[in-house]
Amino acid sequence: MTRLQFLRLLLVGILSLVVYPLRALAARFSFGESSYSITPVAGMQPKTTVPKGAVTPITPNSEFYVEDIHGPPKSLNTESWQLKVTGKVDRPLTLSLDQIRKRPTVRQIITLSCIGNPVGGYALGNAEWEGISLRDLLDEADPDFFTKTLIFKGVDGYHDSIPLSRGRHRAALLAHTMNGEPLSREHGFPLRLLVPGLYGIKQVKWIREIEVSNENHVGYWGKRNWSRDGKVKIISRIDFPKNGSRVRGPKIVIRGIAFSGDRGIQYVQVSTDGEKSWSLARLEKPLSPYSWVFWSFPMKLSRRGRYSIAVRAADQYSGIQRDGQRDPFPSGTSGIHRITFDV
Repeated sequence: MTRLQFLRLLLVGILSLVVYPLRALAARFSFGESSYSITPVAGMQPKTTVPKGAVTPITPNSEFYVEDIHGPPKSLNTESWQLKVTGKVDRPLTLSLDQIRKRPTVRQIITLSCIGNPVGGYALGNAEWEGISLRDLLDEADPDFFTKTLIFKGVDGYHDSIPLSRGRHRAALLAHTMNGEPLSREHGFPLRLLVPGLYGIKQVKWIREIEVSNENHVGYWGKRNWSRDGKVKIISRIDFPKNGSRVRGPKIVIRGIAFSGDRGIQYVQVSTDGEKSWSLARLEKPLSPYSWVFWSFPMKLSRRGRYSIAVRAADQYSGIQRDGQRDPFPSGTSGIHRITFDV
C-alpha cells in the first residue's frame, strides 16, 4: 500500500465516523429556514378515512386520502390559470384549462399511495383518472437531447422532480378528472400529476409549470430528508378481520389488498401460526397494471381464543416484501402487517 492509498483509506475512515452519524441525526430533525427551532422531519400526517364496510375496488373521492403542505391554494384563479412547459425545450407551451380539456383524453386506473402511510394504514386509494398524456405533451414540447429532469411546480409552492424517462411512462398523465368528476380542490384542481410506480410525494397537485432541465432538482420533501426517488415499496394489508375484533367460527375468509406500484403483484402469502409457515392466498384480477390487488384466504377456526395472522407479498419482478422498516420516514414502510382477533 502506497502512502497516498493509506491517506485515502484513513480519510474514508474519519468520514465514516463523523459524517454518517451527522446524516443520521439530520434524518431525524429538520431545522426551520428562519429559526433555530428543531421540528421532527417525519411529521407527514396524511388525512385518511377508514372504510366502515368492505374496501371497494375504486375508492370514493370522499374517502381518498389527502396530503399536502398548506391545503388547497386560496389564490388559485381558475380563469387565469395556465399550464406552462418551459426550460430546455424547442417549443415552449402555454395551455389554458379549456385547451387541456379539449385535447385527447387518456383514462387510467392508478392506485396512489402516500409515502407517509404506516404499516396497515389507509393512506392509499384507487381511482380512475382522466387527463392528457404527459408523454404526448413532452413530445410536442420537444425537450433538448441532453435534458434529464422534469420539474413540476404547484400553485401552492410545492415542487418536485422526476427523471425525464419516468415522465415518458406510457401511463403517466396530467389528470383533470377523478372517478368521473372534475378534480376537487383538495385533490389538485385544476390539474395534477399521476405517474405509476411513485409515491404521492412525487405527484404534484395544482400544477402551474413543468420545467425541462438538464440539472438535478431536490423537491420540497427531499430537502427535508425524505426519499428523492419516491419509488413505491411492496405493501400488503389485512382488511378483515380487523385488529382486535371478535368473530364467530368455524370458518372465516381473511381479506385484504396488496400493492407494488407499477410492478404488479406475483403472489400474497398468509401465516396463521405465528409465521412458522406461509400459505398462498387467492388473488383477484387487478383493474389495471397499476392498481392494487385484492386477496383472500379461507381459514378454519378449530378452537376458541386468540389468533394471530400476518401477510406478505411479492411483485412480478421477484421483489419480496420483508419485515423491514416500519417508520415511513424516509422512504416508506416495508414492514409486515400483523393483527390479532378473538374467536
